[in-house]
Amino acid sequence: MKLPAQLAPWSAWLALLPAHLAAPLGAMLLRLQPLVGRMAGVAACPDTIPAGAGSIARRGQYQHLLLSEWAVLDAAPDEFIRRAAANELLFSAPEPQVQRRAHICVALFDAGPAQLGEPRLAQLALFILLARRAQDGAADFKWGILQEPDRLHDNSGRDALRSLLAARTLERVGAQHLDEWNWILAGLEDEAEVWQVGAPGAVATGLASAHAAIGQSLFDSSLEVTITQGRQTRRLQLELPAPQVGAGLLRDPFKPPAPPRPRTETGADDTVSLLYAPRFAVSGDWIVAARQAGGSVLHAVPNSVYAKTGKPRRYHPTPDATELGVVLFGKMLARVVSNGTHLTFMRFPCMVLGPPRSVPHPPLAHFRVPPGLDRWLPTFFLIDHSPTGVGARVFMIDVDNRLVCWSTGIAHSMHEVRFDPLADKVVGAIQTDNMLLYARSDGKHTTIHSLAAKAVQAETIGEYEFAVLQVRFGGTQDGWLYAMQLSVGEWRLIDRQATRHTRILVPHGAKVIGVTRAVHQTGHGPALLVLAADRLTLELFSKGDKRVIVRSAAPIAQATLDPSSGQLCWLTGAHELCVKNVYHSGPPLLRVGPAHQADGA
Repeated sequence: MKLPAQLAPWSAWLALLPAHLAAPLGAMLLRLQPLVGRMAGVAACPDTIPAGAGSIARRGQYQHLLLSEWAVLDAAPDEFIRRAAANELLFSAPEPQVQRRAHICVALFDAGPAQLGEPRLAQLALFILLARRAQDGAADFKWGILQEPDRLHDNSGRDALRSLLAARTLERVGAQHLDEWNWILAGLEDEAEVWQVGAPGAVATGLASAHAAIGQSLFDSSLEVTITQGRQTRRLQLELPAPQVGAGLLRDPFKPPAPPRPRTETGADDTVSLLYAPRFAVSGDWIVAARQAGGSVLHAVPNSVYAKTGKPRRYHPTPDATELGVVLFGKMLARVVSNGTHLTFMRFPCMVLGPPRSVPHPPLAHFRVPPGLDRWLPTFFLIDHSPTGVGARVFMIDVDNRLVCWSTGIAHSMHEVRFDPLADKVVGAIQTDNMLLYARSDGKHTTIHSLAAKAVQAETIGEYEFAVLQVRFGGTQDGWLYAMQLSVGEWRLIDRQATRHTRILVPHGAKVIGVTRAVHQTGHGPALLVLAADRLTLELFSKGDKRVIVRSAAPIAQATLDPSSGQLCWLTGAHELCVKNVYHSGPPLLRVGPAHQADGA
């Protein structure tokens, strides 16, 4: 297996794993390695024989003055006095004390209930880091389980990793375990370095020189890793790989992946997932939603409440891969999936990216996906069909608000897929058939950029002398609307066609879904579509007016607005998907529930 150069120090361990597991584990090693560092020297023992003279210093007693300095006194007394006043005289000094390195590195892991699940991934990474660290320091590596004080292992290969992962127990570390380990560690030589890896706040053994605490983050699905060594404490938010990758590492990372199961249509479960907001098609009356059982389901949106709806179209999940983003073109769903080391583009309307096309995953410094993916990344697609034109481009915005692009020519001879970072600090984007519109905010200014399908570079079409948190786009190419969030609860609506600004205050806890045009007595002004704090109503906020568009009996989990057509889709906590037009009153055009198939309302 070919590994990146930065993972070469741990290739002996990563080569034991399949490629789709080695790369995510390697990313964790790179994140944790600065916290672990190299083995430090230990101070000499108190009874060490003092070292003799072997150095030269500019300070000292005159009986230790070098003979060459006495010669200067005899030959040039004035120069000797000047050098003495300037502290330039040289004295013999004791030889610097040589630091001795630890000969043994011992790692003790907590296998109890406080470290089950995701913390075991960090334990696996720390095991590899400490084993390699001991090799670099010419020290022996030994390890053990805190709940098993009678065994201290000296292996660090495949069998050791399997034993570490298999050592799961419901027994917590007690005082008796620590006493026995203190007795065992006392029998080791004085230069032993002891690491204890466990939960935050755990009681450490008396001879532990370093403590690694692994706990779950309270705000997301990452881990909080704290390493205390001596007087230094270092902390890190460790992002976890995709759930299926983490499960593969914990269960049996050395087992080859099972062949994919044949797809069956019988008993298909189209219950929508509440984690992903539905997406409208770029052109056409279709909508895609993620299925709770995996994959996606597409529904055609009727143009009338009396029209008959068609059958849903299903897309099954890709085995051993995570779906990063989707773009819907009519009833054709284009997808970007990742297996940890490669990205695969599927069914894009392009000869090169239509069949599944895999490319290496970009470096984390240029493209980072969310840990434990629970949403689709914003994804867009533009194509220039002319033989000598720009070609096809897939755009995505990662979790660090960076806009990146994969581009390829459309001719048969042009099969290379090129990756380019385009912009950072992106706070909003929208796509039409032939244009990508995005906004940047650098903390002081906000700019709006337009990138046409036939253009190589984006064009700046708006500049504003204030910073924003996010931008929502609405309207059409003939008259764009911008909704800019200035602070929590404060939004500014800009109508480019009328060149006017409107200030809207949103109640605390409410969520802005999008911006559209609302019909007033004075004309068609911009309005915010807002999900109320109680998550039971969707309302239009405009200047001096507020109107309820949807009133739901069940809490609304997700909502999406198609600004070009005015179609609104929302998901309720009862896994019901509904679509209606914000400009028309009456029942929804489409209602899909978990207990019945798609039907007109």
